[in-house]
Amino acid sequence: MNETDPPSYLQNLRKVFQSRNYVVILLTNYTGSLFLAAWIYLNLFFRDVGISYLELGIANGWSMLIGLFFTMIGGYWADKYIHHRRYMATFNKFFIAIAMLLMPFVDTFTSLVFVWTVFSFAQFCQASIDPILFESLPKEQMGTGTSLFTLTGVFGVLGLVLVGFLITDGFVEGLRTFFFMAGIASMVDFFIRLRFLEQIKIDNLGKMNKKNGLAQDLIMQYSTGLKVMLAAIPLLFVVFLLDVASDINYQFAQNFFLNEEVGMNYNTLNYTMIGSTILGILGGLAAGGLLDRTTNDAKIMFLAYFFLPFSIFLLFNSPILPTWINFQSSELLLALISSTAFIAVVIKAGNDVIWRTIAWGAVGRKLPREHTGKVMAILGMAIQTLGVILSPIAGFIYEQEGGGRLLIIAMGINTIILFLLLISWIRSRSESYKQKQAALPVVGEI
Repeated sequence: MNETDPPSYLQNLRKVFQSRNYVVILLTNYTGSLFLAAWIYLNLFFRDVGISYLELGIANGWSMLIGLFFTMIGGYWADKYIHHRRYMATFNKFFIAIAMLLMPFVDTFTSLVFVWTVFSFAQFCQASIDPILFESLPKEQMGTGTSLFTLTGVFGVLGLVLVGFLITDGFVEGLRTFFFMAGIASMVDFFIRLRFLEQIKIDNLGKMNKKNGLAQDLIMQYSTGLKVMLAAIPLLFVVFLLDVASDINYQFAQNFFLNEEVGMNYNTLNYTMIGSTILGILGGLAAGGLLDRTTNDAKIMFLAYFFLPFSIFLLFNSPILPTWINFQSSELLLALISSTAFIAVVIKAGNDVIWRTIAWGAVGRKLPREHTGKVMAILGMAIQTLGVILSPIAGFIYEQEGGGRLLIIAMGINTIILFLLLISWIRSRSESYKQKQAALPVVGEI
């Protein structure tokens, strides 16, 4: 191989697996994802135990509000006390385990708010995980490293198969059993991280300024983080927020819409989620390698996002267009695969994984390592602020007008994002062309 040729995929894999911390976090995400697969059914579970759409929206908003506070403190802590990142990443799994063990007992609005409050402590600890990963991965292998997290979908498929088995005798009781199993699995992950995660070795970071109080230091740190973020990822920041606004509306509506307006029962809904996960695995793996081979992030993100507005349009029209592919079968699974709703949800979920893999990798290779905790926390806080505002509104809209209105809002926002990415792609091509022209020799120089 020529020395100037880019490294092969296998060479990239060998490089990323040299980091013990990367391997530990990757594997504990794999084992955890097996039992966290039922997270997509939470809204249906809460509805069936008697929590109203509006109460659900308010509870989700509360979880994001308190999560916002813990994310702010966590991002500050992860960069200021950098040697605490290992412990934060470890206890992230502990608080997830406690929340999942409490989840089977949720049957009122108050108990749901309590569980979300416990889960918020995990968000404080979550602020350490991206910095650990970004510190563990060379920038040249960022796409390959982040894409391997899409393999959590393999375990997610197994988890969804287990869900299908458990809910045969009752959806609510089956999920209660599943949540208990998820809590046990997360506790195992906690002990794995406690034993095997290594301390980060960076000597010039994490020194506390003793002259400043906590509030003043927070302001200084996040002012720096905001400047870094706006300098490094201005477009990605805007696109991330718009995508979150779209997804809050879409995710609130999707399963309710499939169950109540399309008419999917829990078994066919589970098959749909399995199909979505499989497509996401394949697409996410391809996306990481593609990111490592390109210098035009906007082009790749535009192509990854292209089908999202179309998939929501298909789902919106699925009640009046039950079969998009002209294929009839008496077999349940074959009939489901040919349905408009199945195709729409699978395209949406698969493209979401591809898009987020590329966007996450692009962020990772653009950010200075010493500021990743603060910047990712600012991004997380902005996302949670949107959730605080929009989740109760989404619950109110669904209760008053149904899921169709939420899908229309999501589709409109996705179209705006697509337009922004297209403009960025065109600008990147123009700048690249100008740089190539500037590099050409002037007549008379040779």
